[in-house]
Amino acid sequence: MSRWFYSLLLFAVLAVALELLRVEIPPLLRFGCAALGILPLAALIGRAVEAVAEHTGERIGGLLFATFGNVTELIIGLFALSEGLVDVVRASIIGSILGNILLVLGVATMVGCLKHGRMRFETRPASQYASLLALCIAGLLLPAVAELLASRAGQSHIVERGIQLSDFIAVLLLLGYLASILFSVFRFRDHPAEGEEESGESFEPVLGARSEAALLRLLSYRQRLAHSNLPNKSGVLRELDRTLQAMVSAERAEATPAAAAESPSPRPAAGDAPGEQREVTPRAGERQPAQSAPPSPTAGEKKPNLWLALLLLAAATAGVAVVSDILVASIEPFTELLGWNPAFVGLVFLPLIGGLPEYFNTINMALDKRMGMVLAASAGSSIQIALLVAPILVLCSLLAPQRLDLVFSIVEIAVLALGAFLFSEITHDGELVWLEGLLLILLYAIMGGTVFLFGA
Repeated sequence: MSRWFYSLLLFAVLAVALELLRVEIPPLLRFGCAALGILPLAALIGRAVEAVAEHTGERIGGLLFATFGNVTELIIGLFALSEGLVDVVRASIIGSILGNILLVLGVATMVGCLKHGRMRFETRPASQYASLLALCIAGLLLPAVAELLASRAGQSHIVERGIQLSDFIAVLLLLGYLASILFSVFRFRDHPAEGEEESGESFEPVLGARSEAALLRLLSYRQRLAHSNLPNKSGVLRELDRTLQAMVSAERAEATPAAAAESPSPRPAAGDAPGEQREVTPRAGERQPAQSAPPSPTAGEKKPNLWLALLLLAAATAGVAVVSDILVASIEPFTELLGWNPAFVGLVFLPLIGGLPEYFNTINMALDKRMGMVLAASAGSSIQIALLVAPILVLCSLLAPQRLDLVFSIVEIAVLALGAFLFSEITHDGELVWLEGLLLILLYAIMGGTVFLFGA
């Protein structure tokens, strides 16, 4: 994220100062200061988690990214629950999911394909995202359908049953989230069958021990660089690819003909351009850091200070909590002043406030032709909202003034189902074009216009 972006922290300070001084200001100004103040704080959380992950290793780091990926949305939802804004929280859950799989993925696909043309990606992770999204849709769809059928049949205690069903589904969704973490972060029982090769992750047996170690270091550096959002990194990636290819060619030339015959060179996957290094795509449910600086390939690289990173994480999270309280308290006066319904604010504004830094990073990934990362960031965030944030909010509402259930409106569940269906349709073939990105954006705009005019 650019340095100028962090200058928005002045709005967070201003919002807190005005709240402490109890200065009477227009609701629009109060809402705007709090909203702009949350944006850099959310970006700082991602930066702090990334620094902590430098010390924890791949697995714990992946768990940290998965856990803190949507902490801003969770904090805003908790404060909204404490204020009794159940409708806003319910709308923000759907809005966060749709904002990622429709708006963010749509814009990223549009700008990426307009720059690079048709872009390809791995189909297996995309299929896993689609499967997890299907579970999410089922958990968020069935309570509304059950309540609708019960009301038509004239059954009694519909509201109480809806809350009980929501609690039950929330626990099951959390189990689904834990299973996705075991699979994507800890790689539990995720290995090729005996006698099979895992695509894209095996090394040629002709490589010597020293060459293999060098390749491992270069590949690790390349993966970290590919996952970062630094500008002008494409040239560095191409140089690394040429270096890796030269090392493999040199080792193959020195190997005996027999050894070379027993070790066929890996073939590029279907759809890869000649000489193009295939992207390492994250697993389903695995989140990537908001931004990551590429490590130096030298062994003497200095890691970020762990305690400073933990302090930054704690301070940014506390800042988000304080400013979120101000933001939530200004929602009702803000909507009354403009004549908007709270559902529109929950569907559009709150998800945008919580996830805007990540949205920018996702678009930068598309501009750098990393569509696998784009899918991981957009679909992975939607999956976490449905499998982690929504169940936590439902269970935490046990302590709130009003219970939160998973009974959504017909408009919300209709767009949710259509969004998941469209995501599955455009990703099943392993390539995206700009028209498909435009379709996602248009569906999101249709949803926003419908909710703005008629409510959710």
